[in-house]
Amino acid sequence: MTGSSSSPLIAALYGHLEATIHLVQVAVKLEWTIFSRLLSTLAIITFSYIFYILITLRHGRHPLMIWEKLGKPVVKIFRPWTFARLLNNSDPYASSIDMRVSTFSRGFCTAIMRDQHSTHDTQKGIHPTALATFAETTGGLALLSNLKKKDRAILVSIKMEYKKKARGLLTASSDYTLPSDLEEGGHDIKTEVVVKDRMLDTVAIGYLLWRVETKEA
Repeated sequence: MTGSSSSPLIAALYGHLEATIHLVQVAVKLEWTIFSRLLSTLAIITFSYIFYILITLRHGRHPLMIWEKLGKPVVKIFRPWTFARLLNNSDPYASSIDMRVSTFSRGFCTAIMRDQHSTHDTQKGIHPTALATFAETTGGLALLSNLKKKDRAILVSIKMEYKKKARGLLTASSDYTLPSDLEEGGHDIKTEVVVKDRMLDTVAIGYLLWRVETKEA
């Protein structure tokens, strides 16, 4: 009697367990469907916005404004890559090096350059001209972030001091702020760019001379 009476109870418990498992599976599938759709929608919106930025800002003349526009949530993750694409569009020669801007604010710019075979010299180090391009681009961004919409700047000369053979990941930084009392007209502006390696040893210093034409806003 005891065995026969317990069989329906066991069957009921087993059925309840099966129903619970099935319910959990349905809930998980439903949540995963909602999550995957939400993720897909977010990805489409993000990449559509990046594409919109690439199209609308490809002829932009103020790099800091572009950098700040790329600082919105989610899109910020792709900011270094997107900014590099826009930079290469406005300055095609900069695409000869694998450069990414990491920090950019008014008067200050830090960028990294990856070591790649196409920039090597005969000694398997990074070629001096690649270092010069890296320094000129980083210094140019730092300077241009100071300028107003109608101001213009052109590089007049560049002098490079090579302190150490450059290999591996490099970091360049430039810090310059235009004087607040700068008058309208032409000015010769000197800026400096320091290039360091992974060990924080200085591998090169770039001294840049710019001709800056300032105009009324």
